[in-house]
Amino acid sequence: MSHFLTVPINENGVIVDDHINSTLSQAMQPPFDFTDVFLYSHGWWTTATRAMDDYNRFSIEFARLVRTLASNAPPALLSLPPSSLGIGVHWPSMLSEDDNSIANFGEALSFYTMEKRADTVGEHGVYTILRLLLQARTATSPPLRVHWLGHSFGCKVVCSALQEIVNDSATIQVPKNVTVNAVLLQAAFDNNDLETTDIYGGLAGAPWGLRILVTRSDEDTALQKWYSRAHLVNLFNPGSRVALGAKGPTPQVVQQFGGADQVDVAVGFQSSGVVALQNRMIVANLTPLHQASTEPVDSFSGRHSDIFHVEIYNLIAGFLFQ
Repeated sequence: MSHFLTVPINENGVIVDDHINSTLSQAMQPPFDFTDVFLYSHGWWTTATRAMDDYNRFSIEFARLVRTLASNAPPALLSLPPSSLGIGVHWPSMLSEDDNSIANFGEALSFYTMEKRADTVGEHGVYTILRLLLQARTATSPPLRVHWLGHSFGCKVVCSALQEIVNDSATIQVPKNVTVNAVLLQAAFDNNDLETTDIYGGLAGAPWGLRILVTRSDEDTALQKWYSRAHLVNLFNPGSRVALGAKGPTPQVVQQFGGADQVDVAVGFQSSGVVALQNRMIVANLTPLHQASTEPVDSFSGRHSDIFHVEIYNLIAGFLFQ
């Protein structure tokens, strides 16, 4: 049996659920014995209602694919999760949660505010979630896999939380029987941010051996066009920033991770296209899939949020459960 929790976090990165400590502590104790924890973070311009809609759709469709793979004889993947806990984070990524609020007419001008807020939420609130999960475990706890999945600015939430784990390694230790994976769907942060000297520079050398799946797409107008233009106000370096979800990581990032496997995701892509890849970083090009997609195209962001495809679920499953 699997379970799903939602965790509200305010703009200062404070978890506003007064019972989250005991809830997560119970979740890590028998009789649950979860083998896998999935932590989801949405991106910018997402209300609580929209976030829950997206989490519901993604988690159910992904679980359906995983169960289908498990029903094969023999199973298509050898390490599918027998029991999992899903945690959906909601953070205030809009000026107002009210869709009809006049404040949201200025949402496009909140880019820098929400960019910074995503890091604050990850560094404090989401980091706290993992710390509580690990502290609730005992010396006899079974192996655990923690899978972080972020979309757009949600990838900043994920990576800032992971970076804080690296920074605070003297306080919180990741046990040897806990593995950590990160899925960065159309990441809205700079493609050099994972370099050693940059904001998430500690992740490549994390002692717990982080594995990362990065997706990119030429059809992502939000990242290919508007991400760079949003920085035109930077008088010293206007328009120079390139999004990870637009072009993929820089050569230096790839080198720091010891190399990266490249894979094109087209219609009909199967998990078998990932399982043999051995590098800690995989860069998946969604352009062929997006070019063939029949999902509605957003006039502003293009295919930026076009992530609900069985091919993408196969990509993620092959990466996580190879």
